[in-house]
Amino acid sequence: MTKISLTMNELFSGIGAQKRGIDLTGLFDCKVISTSEIDKEAIISYASIHCGLTKELIDTYDEYPTKEEMAKFLSDRNIGYDFKKNKPYNWNKHIRQKNKTLEKYYLACILSDNLGDISRIKTLSYADLWTYSAPCTDWSVAGKQKGGDWMCLKCNHKYNPMTLNVEDRYKCPVCTSENIQSTRSGLLFEVERLLVNAKENSTLPKYLLLENVKNLVGKSFKPCFEEWTERLDKLGYNTYWQVINGKECGIPQNRERVFAISIRKDIDTELFEFNKPFDNGLRLKDLLDETVDEKYYISEDKLDRFITEFNSKNALMYDSCQVK
Repeated sequence: MTKISLTMNELFSGIGAQKRGIDLTGLFDCKVISTSEIDKEAIISYASIHCGLTKELIDTYDEYPTKEEMAKFLSDRNIGYDFKKNKPYNWNKHIRQKNKTLEKYYLACILSDNLGDISRIKTLSYADLWTYSAPCTDWSVAGKQKGGDWMCLKCNHKYNPMTLNVEDRYKCPVCTSENIQSTRSGLLFEVERLLVNAKENSTLPKYLLLENVKNLVGKSFKPCFEEWTERLDKLGYNTYWQVINGKECGIPQNRERVFAISIRKDIDTELFEFNKPFDNGLRLKDLLDETVDEKYYISEDKLDRFITEFNSKNALMYDSCQVK
């Protein structure tokens, strides 16, 4: 069977699960044009899985720039940004070190064509498909459900960027400050900015693929999702979406996710349908090892310490309640 050629920009690329999924279909000869990721360990994993990054290659690669230039390269792309502490990673601290930390992360970015922080990308080269599964942290029921709101760090005003045009949303609607912070999930709206740019340059992709938690189309965030698909409609896309459970796709796991496929209207036949659910009989017990190496078990000493500490904490809590 002849495979269909497919070029791809993989935004929020992580370890490349979407590239992997496309490859596993066996239908496409998929070439990634660029990726966008700032999690430095995910970037290493991506380059190792998809691009041949090895320790040997890190040691033998002979086209490294200076350490100062590599530190600037990684800093400019905001690689390693810490969302919890809300501060960038300090790459300069590695300049005088004799290890190859800078080389490792620099080479991983080069091999995976990683452009880094999506908010710093001005334009994307043409690709047939963009995948843009933004972090689910602030949509998920397991998270704090901050949603996609942005916040002005000068006056602390929170606002929904979807209520503003792309060119206006980067200034606070109250104080006009440009010191704006997005939630992790709110980075989704950077995709619209890049799509607007692509439309102006006549490089709109043929297809868009979004995967995210089911709660994105739940009661709290469904209006935001619908507004997003309306934006895509204005940009020239028909969007088809469905909540799909892993257990209905041959995976022994109850894991629901929403998938949205957007097809450019000038090529859309309007015949797209999601696959029908199926059960191939595979169960979790079929994947579990019958014998497990002892190194994966907790030691007796650690177990005893855990039980002792657990009982001590519960005893203190009980005594505190009794006093009250």
